[in-house]
Amino acid sequence: MDNNDSIPQATVHTVAPQANSGACTASFSGRMAPRQVLALDAAEAKRTSVTFRRLDPRVALGIVLLLNVTAFSSSSILFELAAMGGSAAAMCWSGRTRSALRWLVAYAALLMLSTLFVAGGGLLAPFGASVTMIRRVLCIAAFASNMVATTRAGELACGLQRLRVPRKMACALCVMLRFFPTLGQEFRCVLDAMKVRGVALTPLRLLRHPLQVIEHVLVPVVARVGIVADELANAAVVRGIDSDASRTSYFDLRIRPCDFVFAVYFAALTVLVVATRWGVLV
Repeated sequence: MDNNDSIPQATVHTVAPQANSGACTASFSGRMAPRQVLALDAAEAKRTSVTFRRLDPRVALGIVLLLNVTAFSSSSILFELAAMGGSAAAMCWSGRTRSALRWLVAYAALLMLSTLFVAGGGLLAPFGASVTMIRRVLCIAAFASNMVATTRAGELACGLQRLRVPRKMACALCVMLRFFPTLGQEFRCVLDAMKVRGVALTPLRLLRHPLQVIEHVLVPVVARVGIVADELANAAVVRGIDSDASRTSYFDLRIRPCDFVFAVYFAALTVLVVATRWGVLV
């Protein structure tokens, strides 16, 4: 019997790369129906077309520094609202509207709690001060989380090299960029493992057995943190991030109009905050 008769044949059709995704799709025809082939092609095109718009990493790092100055120099709730609104606008522009809404809801909740604690006075005043400090730095955390979620490690390495940042510092920043998403993934894996073992993390269980919940969550995560950090550092070293040679980059970083708009907005906000702090503006 001929081998060609017993083995189903598959024909590969390669489609030219699309401008948005930059990926090639392949469809296999053999025993598949045409509808199945089209469905697979559509699913692959949809998966590869999901991308985020990104700020230039150099601009994003500068904005993080400006937000630190704004958060710790501001004495007005209006400046806090402007900083938080700018961070939420950057998230929405990047295509992360749901994350922006979650951060805004968290800020509103902290604002209400701090107001209630401060108005209550007495024993609640220290809690009000703590919540107020968390509320002030929330704009920094929101913008930094958006930067981590949308910036590629290669883009950050290219930007740091163009800024003449020392290689050791650049290596640490690139590892840090991937560390937090990986740590979040480890947390999710631990929570899934707890559900499988019948010890799911619930508010009731946290109130009834707090020490047991902390043991079940933190011990595996802490044990993995060191391993994950070593793996990320080794991956960066294998890619030659500590090499003395001049690095080339796949990415062509350029300051675009959107980068300029966000940089001007946060820079103007920081200037207003500092000028108000020093009495130049009343």
